[in-house]
Amino acid sequence: METGEGMRFRLFDPARKTGSWVKLNERDTTLDVLAKQFTDTPNAETLVVEHQGRTLTLAQRVSKVVSSGSAAQNIAPPPQPTMTNVPPAVTQAVVVNPTPADEARRLEAVASEVARRRALREQASQQMGQGAPPVPQQPQMQPVQRPQGNVPPGPGGPQPNRN
Repeated sequence: METGEGMRFRLFDPARKTGSWVKLNERDTTLDVLAKQFTDTPNAETLVVEHQGRTLTLAQRVSKVVSSGSAAQNIAPPPQPTMTNVPPAVTQAVVVNPTPADEARRLEAVASEVARRRALREQASQQMGQGAPPVPQQPQMQPVQRPQGNVPPGPGGPQPNRN
């Protein structure tokens, strides 16, 4: 990386999981390295460093980008919401950027749907009041009464001691 103070190089030690930015001809105490020479060729960049008395030539790491195909092909279409018992007039009246006329039509469709559902509820309640067959109820369980006192135990209960 080119900075106002000159070139800086990022070195990373995978064994210690530490890294440091180093400048040419300056010793870095974190990694105990001295960057000596940088070679910039069209196909490869190398950095010569001295580490613990040994001279090493390091190649610049080249990142690899692999295409996963077209982004449009990999995106699944969003699930379509399912609305049951909603007339098409209500769902089709929705637009992205509504005008006041569009909004009035949508509100009118919603109001007519509310009125339709109220009429259905009222009709159902009138049928219930005019002798429609009652809804059967589930029988309720009654608690079992256990006798109290000195009653001989039944089968499976405690047995008297016969010594």
